[in-house]
Amino acid sequence: AMLRPTVLLLSLVAAAAFAPSALWTRQGRHASHAATSRPGLRSGVTSIAMKDWSKRATLAEKEGGMDDKGFEAVGLVGTIPVVFEQEAKPVVPKKSLWRKVFRRGPSKRAIAAAEAANKEQPKVRKLNTMAIAGQPLSEVAAQAGQYIRYSCGKGECGTCEVRIDGQWERTCVKTVPHVPKGEELNITVRPGMIEVKKSTAFFSFSSFVSGFWNNALGMVGFVKESWKGKQNFQDRMSAEEELKAKVAARKAAKAQE
Repeated sequence: AMLRPTVLLLSLVAAAAFAPSALWTRQGRHASHAATSRPGLRSGVTSIAMKDWSKRATLAEKEGGMDDKGFEAVGLVGTIPVVFEQEAKPVVPKKSLWRKVFRRGPSKRAIAAAEAANKEQPKVRKLNTMAIAGQPLSEVAAQAGQYIRYSCGKGECGTCEVRIDGQWERTCVKTVPHVPKGEELNITVRPGMIEVKKSTAFFSFSSFVSGFWNNALGMVGFVKESWKGKQNFQDRMSAEEELKAKVAARKAAKAQE
């Protein structure tokens, strides 16, 4: 009589344990049958569709953008032409991995490639759009594709400052001013205000070498500091021994008196 509840409990546990596996086996059998039943596939072979990582063309590249069809064709509404001007940031020569590790400068080939790239790229990049008087300047910059770096969003820090008619204005709180008919609003953006691409790789060969180099430098520094500390400790111990000897000599002199 005592064994019946135990047997019943064990049977329930076994049923709960084997039921999901049986269901998974049944589903897996159906999935494999569906995969092998496709025409043109051998038995047991499934088709794998690899993801296309190539850059896709934008709508402007497919059907034509503002420069090809005009402002009204792409849905831009406004009476004030706005031009964002930004000086191109010079291309910096790239360093190889071993030059980064050993703190060397860039190679002559990298310097020549950077100079050629600086000659080829335009010195000033211009982006055109249309705006309405009183429209927030941040919206105008976004629809033109001009990157603006923001921080506070309240007009206090000055991170988003651009130059309009010789004066620095803050994009987050500035609106499009009234411009006479036939004229355009020129906005100058700082050269350093560019979008920085964030690295998504958690581990790379460069990070491994840099970590090894930093740890090696830390170990060398630890050995140097420990050696200096050992010398200081020995000097302090010798000074204490001399002090003990002087104190013992004074006590002996007092005892003889």
